[in-house]
Amino acid sequence: MSPSSSQIELIGPDADLAQRCGALGITLLEVDLNGAVCRTYLRPDRPLEAVVVGSPMFRLGLAGEARRWATQDTPRVAQLWSGCYILPLARTQRRRRFAYYVAVVITPELAAAEQFHALCDSARLDRVTAAQRLAKQPAASPQELGRSATLLAWMTQDIERIAQQDSEIDLLSQQLGETYEELNLVYKLSAHMTVTQDSRTFLQDALAELHQVVGLKWTVLQLGDTDVRLEALQGQSIICSDEPHDEAAFRKIGLELLERHGHAGPAIIENARSMGIEALAAIADRMLIVPILVEGRPLAVLFGADKLDGSELSSVDSKLVTSTAQNIGIFLENAMLYEDMQDMFMGTLHALVSSIDAKDSYTCGHSERVAWLSRQLAEAAGLDPYTVERVYLSGLIHDVGKIGVPEAVLCKPGKLTNEEFDMIKTHPEIGVRILKDIRQMQDLLPGVLHHHERWDGRGYPYKLAGQDIPLFGRLICLADSFDAMSSTRTYRNALPLEKVLQEIERCAGAQFDPELAKVFVKLDFEPFKRMVEEHQQRRSPLHQAMRSVS
Repeated sequence: MSPSSSQIELIGPDADLAQRCGALGITLLEVDLNGAVCRTYLRPDRPLEAVVVGSPMFRLGLAGEARRWATQDTPRVAQLWSGCYILPLARTQRRRRFAYYVAVVITPELAAAEQFHALCDSARLDRVTAAQRLAKQPAASPQELGRSATLLAWMTQDIERIAQQDSEIDLLSQQLGETYEELNLVYKLSAHMTVTQDSRTFLQDALAELHQVVGLKWTVLQLGDTDVRLEALQGQSIICSDEPHDEAAFRKIGLELLERHGHAGPAIIENARSMGIEALAAIADRMLIVPILVEGRPLAVLFGADKLDGSELSSVDSKLVTSTAQNIGIFLENAMLYEDMQDMFMGTLHALVSSIDAKDSYTCGHSERVAWLSRQLAEAAGLDPYTVERVYLSGLIHDVGKIGVPEAVLCKPGKLTNEEFDMIKTHPEIGVRILKDIRQMQDLLPGVLHHHERWDGRGYPYKLAGQDIPLFGRLICLADSFDAMSSTRTYRNALPLEKVLQEIERCAGAQFDPELAKVFVKLDFEPFKRMVEEHQQRRSPLHQAMRSVS
């Protein structure tokens, strides 16, 4: 005997219920509200049940009982004929339709029913063999079947409840996974969001992370070209794509999107062609567009197209891109504020330097040149970029203390007396007193205070020697001495470059750090020469004006 064509389908809660019913020797059906069998869960070793549930007379009787169940608050066990019982277990909803789980119980009494003979004849079964198989089935009274039906109904409800909970857990896991992706992305962006790092590097890294997490065909960050505070980023396109791309085309698209959608919210475009941007038609079907606003003005737009796995763009994708856009907006705003502060800070420093130049026209540009030389030496000596820039700033303000030196001494054309030279030697300490309360300049002060110390300990103000002299002081000492020898002063003309370098080498180990001196003499001094010429041109009108006043 072969079972019916509808075998056990081990999927979800149906599978659990079918397996448990099968272990109890019970056939399970899924029946719609009209009594039509939707699915049959049969055990292959129970061929007789397949014959019973597949017969027209069984289906007819089942349909009649199902219609009665629809009018009952609690559907009851029904006997279709002797030895054949149907037990309604629970009402369920599957694929937007309601249905019943129905258990079919066959007992040995079926062998005495006249329907048994009809079943055997229609299926061409040997009655004796079939009856022997039936005799092995356990007998059951109507009371036992009622209790069994109640227990099976409870089991069905429990399985349904567990299945619903599993589904909710799966949904929660999916939501947690999506939230983790978002938090992880935001964390990575926040961890690298420092205004002192290279802006383009940050934006490229942020875009690469987003591109990987969302899984788009391509992702673009287009920055506007109207805000000068973006500096080098103004009008730039940052692109992540797994395929060759036309940067000029993306830039054109990005600027047009920025103009059209700059003040709009995040948008998913199901048909990119509907946007009327010709260049998009060949490279995008679905698009996600998120503008980036700073101070209420559109500064950039983040957009991408088509999931690599072929799925549709979702609200989760929109949320991830929006979170990234918000972080990028914060970074750009901070970067612009930082640039404003830097401009103000540097402006203040240059104003201090200009005040020194105003006192002594012959030293015009000296601090700028010392700062430049100090930076070149620090970089050539292998210092990190941050320290190199701090050395530059220290060199820029190294002589700020000369503000406190009388002009008659500072600008004296002849040789200074011992008392006048002692006044000059106070300028490092004066400079530190002027700057010491500015928290952002604390690391610059060693260069201000110690740029006249000598390697042999004969310098001022504290006669420090060798490595006891702070690094900034040793660096600026070389730059300051080189510029002094290379510049024309009231008491002498500038020395030729070759002569100055010879003097640096001669004084290495005495006045200068010998290792730094070796590095210094190998620098490229062509830019320095151009700076000197520029400062001389700037000094001439000032010098003439001062002479006319005097």
